Amino acid sequence: MSVHAIELALYDITTKTSVRKRFVAEPTEVLERYGLSRDEQEMIGGMNVSSMLDVGVSPMLTFGLWMCVRGPQELPEYLNAISGCLREAV
Repeated sequence: MSVHAIELALYDITTKTSVRKRFVAEPTEVLERYGLSRDEQEMIGGMNVSSMLDVGVSPMLTFGLWMCVRGPQELPEYLNAISGCLREAV
């Protein structure tokens, strides 16, 4: 696992409108450009934020990805997705 590569992909998706639009339309095509493993691509493409947090990805980046792709109306789903990580951190 390359946390740096995952974080770079998330940073670009959340800060570059053109990358975000391509990611929403063709996630695999976008993620292949970052040298990510198949598991890493599936983690990001599937919005598996709890797994991203488990491997050490910045919570700010996972939250940013969720807000950019899913939107604030799905904040409860994000909180549910990371609830296991929150319990473990306490």
